[in-house]
Amino acid sequence: MKLRLTGTEAECARLTFLLRFGPPDLELVEVSSLYPNNDDGRQVRVYLELRFPEGLAPADRTFYSLILPDGGGLLVDAWGREVDA
Repeated sequence: MKLRLTGTEAECARLTFLLRFGPPDLELVEVSSLYPNNDDGRQVRVYLELRFPEGLAPADRTFYSLILPDGGGLLVDAWGREVDA
């Protein structure tokens, strides 16, 4: 899977770091060099290549339990839609 990030250099660096060292079910394979964004001199773009390890559950059957700022819980599907428990 390939992703294109567009933002400030700091924003792209932070998200690249989070993707590289964050989710255990996502492998960051390659990170391109930074390129100036043609639309805005303050922004850059970077291309990432990612892959999922073998053996993961299908996304349509994977649910995520989130903790809300008020301490309550929420169960959502892969698209962020709330699921009744």
